[in-house]
Amino acid sequence: MQRKTSQGKVAWGWLAVATLIAAALACEKAEPLTAKKAQEIISRVQFAAEPVYAEVPQRVWWNESAPKDDFDEKSLRTFTNLEAAGLITVTHQTDAGGTTSYVATATKKGFPILGTAPSFRGPVYRGKIAEKVYDGLKNFERHPTQPTVGHAQLVWHYTNPTPLYPLFETKINKPLNKPFASLVAFYYKDHEWKFDVTVRKAELE
Repeated sequence: MQRKTSQGKVAWGWLAVATLIAAALACEKAEPLTAKKAQEIISRVQFAAEPVYAEVPQRVWWNESAPKDDFDEKSLRTFTNLEAAGLITVTHQTDAGGTTSYVATATKKGFPILGTAPSFRGPVYRGKIAEKVYDGLKNFERHPTQPTVGHAQLVWHYTNPTPLYPLFETKINKPLNKPFASLVAFYYKDHEWKFDVTVRKAELE
């Protein structure tokens, strides 16, 4: 019985050591923030490339109280492009109340290509049009009085367009190979380095 107790103490001892090692590894060192450290922090969650999607409402409509706007025009042109590619069919009607509607339905060819999603305009068709590729940090600055605080621009661009890229005229401000920047703030808190994206997309200065 004594032997079992001793073995139990040894087992719990190793467990305690393992826990302390894991805790030590989880606690990152608070050191003056550098551009290299900031790049290391952001690299932990940064993908090599992220898919970029565009959307078009499944139903485009307008009437006297809700006049047709520029996005409706872009949506109708997108309908024309997707229908010409055999991905949707479009029906049109004007009801007795004066509401004009265009409704898109995915074809057998378009069904595996166009996903669906909700939006404030109602259900939309959604397709991958390109990828977002990161180019690294630029214009890093450490806080003048807080050595573990800083900010930088995370530079990226749209690239690798898919065949859907020219069809979705509803894509907004997604030019290919033009650099953009996300503004990122870095800081040390609770024994680890963290960051917040303060501006998701901005023109690169």
